[in-house]
Amino acid sequence: MTISKRSYGTIKLFADYHTHTKYSDGRGTPAENIKAAAERGLKAVAITDHGPKSIGTGVADAGTFLAIKEEVAGLAPHFPELKLLVGAESAVISRDGRLDLPREIIDQLDLLIAGLHPYYIPESPGDALYYTLPNLVVRMKKSLWEKMRSTNTKALLETVRTYPVDFISHPNLFMPVDLDELAQTCAGTETALEVNTGHHYNKEEIVRAAARRGARLVVNSDAHYPGTVGNLDSGAALLDRLRFPIEMVINAEH
Repeated sequence: MTISKRSYGTIKLFADYHTHTKYSDGRGTPAENIKAAAERGLKAVAITDHGPKSIGTGVADAGTFLAIKEEVAGLAPHFPELKLLVGAESAVISRDGRLDLPREIIDQLDLLIAGLHPYYIPESPGDALYYTLPNLVVRMKKSLWEKMRSTNTKALLETVRTYPVDFISHPNLFMPVDLDELAQTCAGTETALEVNTGHHYNKEEIVRAAARRGARLVVNSDAHYPGTVGNLDSGAALLDRLRFPIEMVINAEH
């Protein structure tokens, strides 16, 4: 993607596209997250609970997302100043990039997040042996690092090539990936990389990889409590410091 004119300056973020509720591992209701977003002065907020194969954190089943959509639609008239979205943070459950949601559910979502997480039900015994289990010990066993970085990167590349992924959640947080290779592929599929303000990890390398490869970014809170919905300032400050182009941030006011 070529940007003919790049603008820099103070980045103002208008949306939080990654929040969780009691439907998965969050503590608040959709109404409470939405109310918090309104009080923060946001223009848009998304309810994006974990997919059903995330162990201990996922929704009860894939159909839960349709129930969330119905609930949020009923709340919309009470928040006319906000654009309300319902999506999913879907787990990558195989080495070939499969997600834990069926297509018929994905097609009804407002946005799709894909992410690598350590605890999920793998697609097959082979994925459990060669993908899931090694990733659980990779940070303690450095001899696995390069192998799993390659495996994880290939899985994510297949995901963004196969599914209509809007952005990758917290890349390189739980499981190592090649950020340059991921950013290059995401640039071609118009998939953003997330700068996640809800976790402490090296976000600067994500921003630099996106800048090198021409990928878009999104800054989100990954809020699991209503009180942290819209906590985006640290991400905006990072992008300002690194002079990342405003027009390449999907939730920035241009």
